[in-house]
Amino acid sequence: MLQPVLDIDEVTDFLGQWAGDVVVGVSQFSNGQVSSVFAFEVLGDASGPPKEGGKVKSGRYVARFVASEYGGAVSKDRFIAPRAAAVGVPTPRLLKYGEVSMSVGNLTDEEKESNDAGSYPLAFAICDLMPGEYMGELQDKDRRYLIPAAVRSMDRISMIDISDTSGWGWFDNEGNGKLESWAEYLGEESFPESGGDFYERRRAWFDDGFLEFDVFRKFSDRMMELVARLPDIDRSVVHIDFGHDNTLVIGNEVSAVVDWDNSIIGDLLYDGARSDVYAPDIDFKQLFSERYASTGRVVHGFEDRWLVCQLHVVLQELQWYGRSNKEAAYHWMKARMLFLLGEGDAVGRHPEGA
Repeated sequence: MLQPVLDIDEVTDFLGQWAGDVVVGVSQFSNGQVSSVFAFEVLGDASGPPKEGGKVKSGRYVARFVASEYGGAVSKDRFIAPRAAAVGVPTPRLLKYGEVSMSVGNLTDEEKESNDAGSYPLAFAICDLMPGEYMGELQDKDRRYLIPAAVRSMDRISMIDISDTSGWGWFDNEGNGKLESWAEYLGEESFPESGGDFYERRRAWFDDGFLEFDVFRKFSDRMMELVARLPDIDRSVVHIDFGHDNTLVIGNEVSAVVDWDNSIIGDLLYDGARSDVYAPDIDFKQLFSERYASTGRVVHGFEDRWLVCQLHVVLQELQWYGRSNKEAAYHWMKARMLFLLGEGDAVGRHPEGA
């Protein structure tokens, strides 16, 4: 299931039970592809101590709800928050997470058959509402002054201390990745001669839809060719969805980075390379190169690693556009990657403004 469609009255009742007090101003954020996110306020004396009887201190909070299979993702803030703050990346404090059953308005027929329509299992997480306004689209002329802050924050994210953890790729709320190597994580998006599991499971998207076998093979082959010659890479935290509506700013500084659900352990270049894919008007590659030169950070194999990250991003996004039936975005992403490979013309901005 993608982003669950929830009844705001039921959400309000649930949040009131959690707070043990009156909850007001419940409103849903428009962003989100998998999670439904709500801001709300708990009434009371904000200057006073925590309330008695299990009540939550007054203030403003955020609640995220996702299908239960993504439950491990919404609790990552518990691991990330203190470590991110230590390197200058403010992150919401996780106050509560768990599971709850709610009615969901956009279940598939298969999901309806296997679940009671009034009690679909969801994972939830409740955090502090962080200060600031959304960073927004850095390609807009009135937001470009934030580009240096974005580069600094992405670099700082890669400095989060994970020396007491292990593994690569998607990690749990203890910071441990599921895979043994970066190459193994990248290889999960490879597209072998036969097309692999993704092709077999989604054959109709290729045969009857707009996905193209040759495009997936081309990008996959190029990625794995480069992976074979990558140098040893240190493990780093990667946010994956940095910027736009997951980053808050006050003035010209980042005030918070939120929504770590999709974060991974990977190459420190990944967030910058991903930003570069989506922003043809901004040369993030040059900006990060200059950043490392000014801070003395040595990045061996920069060119190959940057391109590998971009190919991996694009392969994942092409799959997502097939699943979400976004044909215009698919063709834009394909054209953008061909340009980055030096085999196509430049493109304008993403059709969805991402």
